[in-house]
Amino acid sequence: MTESSLSQALGPFLRQVAADGRSRLTIESYRHQLVALAEGLDGVPLSQIGADRLNVYLTSPAVLLTSEGAPKRVSTINRAKSIIRSFFRWCQRAGLVEQNPAAHLRSAVACRPLMSHMTRAELERFLGTIRHARHPLAIRDHAIFATLAYTGIRLAEVIGLQLDDLDLRRRQLVLRQTKGGRMECRHLPVCLSPVLSGFLRSEVRRGISVPAPVFTARRGRALSPRAVEYRFAFWLRRARIRRAFSVHSLRHTFGTLRYRTTKDLVLVSRALGHRDIRSTQRYAHLDDRRLIRAVNGMW
Repeated sequence: MTESSLSQALGPFLRQVAADGRSRLTIESYRHQLVALAEGLDGVPLSQIGADRLNVYLTSPAVLLTSEGAPKRVSTINRAKSIIRSFFRWCQRAGLVEQNPAAHLRSAVACRPLMSHMTRAELERFLGTIRHARHPLAIRDHAIFATLAYTGIRLAEVIGLQLDDLDLRRRQLVLRQTKGGRMECRHLPVCLSPVLSGFLRSEVRRGISVPAPVFTARRGRALSPRAVEYRFAFWLRRARIRRAFSVHSLRHTFGTLRYRTTKDLVLVSRALGHRDIRSTQRYAHLDDRRLIRAVNGMW
């Protein structure tokens, strides 16, 4: 068996991840975590990486603390473990290691974070503020956040949209790289079609050469998640919405409002692209809390 280092195996592994259909953001997440692992193990050959070395790394401040010294969330640490497990499973299949040193790793039990979602009134105020603003990027930003709010797709999915993925006549949206690496088709609500068609006809979009993503930064450059989060925070301030929300809150808003309208978990699960309906049950629990408050308010 040829002696190999983690850094040497990283390129082939990421090419495999790309071939499996993972999104660009997922691949970058894998790269970031495994580069950090390679640095933490200080160039130790793959054949010499055992369970104890991984345990030492995973209990180090580099893994447990942020750059500011605050404890990382359990979900963040679990994500690191998941990536390491995937990498070493691939190494074993590729014949780079005889035994998988990460086979023992288990994710810690984490409390599911409360989902932050906007009320219908907050969503209308947020999108209305962007729609009526005299700002050079307002028409693009309104199209981005309306797409997120009215379809429930993820940030990485909206950033990755290409022109060929939109069929405004049939009101369909194709997601070529979802979280699970699958291709999916989503329905475009009637209210969203004119928003997107208006954006695509706008001067902001016409000046960008094809092929390019639907939503880009200035001069056609790819949008980063950080840039979209920044624009989201910018418009939240403009709308005078002071509750703490993130871009992902728009997905939770979509799921919450759909469930409260339909009371159909299966329908909401399909609309969100969940592979397991247990992920969708959180929206029913949100509604249970409203019921408890209503019952208590009777007495």
